[in-house]
Amino acid sequence: MDHLEFRLLGSIDACVGGRRLELGPRKRRYVLAALLLDLNRPVAVERLIDAVWEGDPPDSARMTVQGHVYRLRRTLVGAQVETDASGYVLRADPEQVDVLRFRRLAAEAAVAGDEAGAALLEEALELWLGPALGEPGGGTSLAVAAVELEEARLAAVEELARRRLRLGQPERAVAPLRAIVTAAPHHERLVSLLMTAFFRVGRQAEALELYERTRRLLADQLGVSPGRELQATFESVLAARV
Repeated sequence: MDHLEFRLLGSIDACVGGRRLELGPRKRRYVLAALLLDLNRPVAVERLIDAVWEGDPPDSARMTVQGHVYRLRRTLVGAQVETDASGYVLRADPEQVDVLRFRRLAAEAAVAGDEAGAALLEEALELWLGPALGEPGGGTSLAVAAVELEEARLAAVEELARRRLRLGQPERAVAPLRAIVTAAPHHERLVSLLMTAFFRVGRQAEALELYERTRRLLADQLGVSPGRELQATFESVLAARV
C-alpha cells in the first residue's frame, strides 16, 4: 500500500505514492497544517480557528472547522483524526510529515561530526519545496509557525555552509548559500559565508561584488552599514586572507 505523506515545507499538501490528494478549499489546508504542527497532540478548536482566520472569526467558525475536520477524516486514509475533549488530534507517524523529518535530521546533524552532519543537513534541506506553509493567508498562529520554520531553514543552511568550509569543500557551499541569499539578501552572516566560499573557489571578484551589492541594499532599504562580521570578511577578501 502506498505511503501517505504530508508536506508543509512548500504548499500544504498530502500525497499518496507521489500523487497529491484533493484536500479542498484553502481553509481546510490551514486546519490540516495546524493539526500537523502539533502531530499526535490535542489541538483545541480555538487554536484551529486562530490558524484559519486572521482577526475576528465569523460566528460560524467553530462549525466550519468541524466540517473541515470531518472532510479530512474521509480524505486522509493512513492517518487518524480523533476527537479530544478540547478539540482534535491527528495521529500519524512523524516520519510522514516533512517538517518533523526536517527537525529530526537537523537535531541529528547537531550532534554529528562535520562530514556526517553536512550530509544530514543536505538531506533535511532537500525536503524544502518552497516557503514554509506556502498557502497565502491564514491566521496568526500559522504566520508565526511559518516564520519560525524559515528561521530554522536559514540556520540549517548556515550550519551546512560552515561545515563544508571547515571540510575544505567551499564548492559545495556555494549553491545552497547563493539560493538562500537571493531569498534573504539582508542576512549578513549568510552573505559573509557566501563571500568566503566564493573567494575559496577562486571567485574573488564575485565576492567583492556581492559585498558591494549588500552594502547598497542595507543602506538604501534599512539605512544601516554592514556589521562587523561582514565588514571583516570584506577586508579579508580584499587582502586575499580568507
